[in-house]
Amino acid sequence: MSQRQHYFAAGPAALPDRVKQQIQLDIIEYGNSGLSILELGHRSPEFASIIEQARQLLRTLYGVPAEFEILFMQAGATGQFDALPLNLLSNKAQMSYVDSGYWSRRAAQFAQKYGRVQMLSAVTERETADAVAVVASDRADWQLTADNAYIHITPNETIEGIQIADVSDACVPVVADMTSCLFMRPIDFKHYDLVYAGAQKTLGIAGVTIVIVRQELLQRAAEQTPYMLRYDVHAQQQSIVNTTPVFAVYCALLMLQWLQAQGGLPAMLAAADERAALLYQAIDQQPLTINKIAPELRSSINVSFDITDQQRLQTFLAEAEAQGLLALEGHRNTGGARASMYNGTPLSAVKSLAAMITAL
Repeated sequence: MSQRQHYFAAGPAALPDRVKQQIQLDIIEYGNSGLSILELGHRSPEFASIIEQARQLLRTLYGVPAEFEILFMQAGATGQFDALPLNLLSNKAQMSYVDSGYWSRRAAQFAQKYGRVQMLSAVTERETADAVAVVASDRADWQLTADNAYIHITPNETIEGIQIADVSDACVPVVADMTSCLFMRPIDFKHYDLVYAGAQKTLGIAGVTIVIVRQELLQRAAEQTPYMLRYDVHAQQQSIVNTTPVFAVYCALLMLQWLQAQGGLPAMLAAADERAALLYQAIDQQPLTINKIAPELRSSINVSFDITDQQRLQTFLAEAEAQGLLALEGHRNTGGARASMYNGTPLSAVKSLAAMITAL
């Protein structure tokens, strides 16, 4: 077997060994079905059990209230960028999008096709004595009225490595793109009306998108909303609307079972905090590495940093790959380096990375 590799890409993310081992078995035959999990029909009794187990375990682990529907959709989080305004704008005048980084702005760009978008700033840049720091904006400047159909936030931005606080006092429905933080920390559903996430970072593989939506929002879809993007259709048909991505839902179930065995959300939050603290300590103590995000905004999941000497940065990335620490290159828009540490990332891999940073 080749050298053990540790994967720090922003997505798709590393899967726990136990999950991969179960997948390996079920690819040959799922249960006693006589079929591979790759061959299982989306209307078979076996898959009906898989998707219902996933729905109920997700509801249990997250404490999802009964007034929310749990949907398994397709087209990734980007598909939701169109689905949200089509399903929720209704007869309202505008939508509000909180600008916290690349993906929040991307979501707003899609929404502009359907109505007026109000942009609200969550972060701002401030010059310090020796650098530019990214700090939190003053939320007192936000102006939300009843004319807003909803406010959209991206709690964790994967590219910049920014993590913002919940919106807990909005007078309109709160929508959150949690693609990079779903099942990495608890959610207080009193503060949210719709949560969505592509599964490929924290809950399995690409192909299925989780949507947790308050039932009272299901009847707002515009007439022109495509059938496959309608929340009410997916709720009515238990997410088996067309050929459901069976394998992706199955992988989500395995991840949910693994999460439960590890101790659920409290354990995931503690593990994420431990990984982040270890890595940020190494970055802060190394004079050659820079992270410009204010401590209260630093993501515990996606850690972006740079090395002042660009030649040394390239050497660092090459040496990391040689040691089995893969995909540490920063996003093409930002450069530098980035370590994405989702639920499947072992602490041992982060310790190895921190040691490399310390030794620069």
